[in-house]
Amino acid sequence: MNDSLCRKPNGPYLIESAPKLKQYLAAKSAMGFVERMLYPLNAAVSGYRAELRLMLNAGSIYLGPGR
Repeated sequence: MNDSLCRKPNGPYLIESAPKLKQYLAAKSAMGFVERMLYPLNAAVSGYRAELRLMLNAGSIYLGPGR
């Protein structure tokens, strides 16, 4: 069997040797933190918009005479 296709590199893997890996990981972590902090606000706005959409699409109700 040919092991050359699955061999480990002599040095670090490409992603590990990337010059901005630590900067990328820090930015990814910060973005995840911000998303978790804003999730309740995002859920509230989504719920409000869904309720508003239901009210605007609902049929009219006339309470006065003439029905």
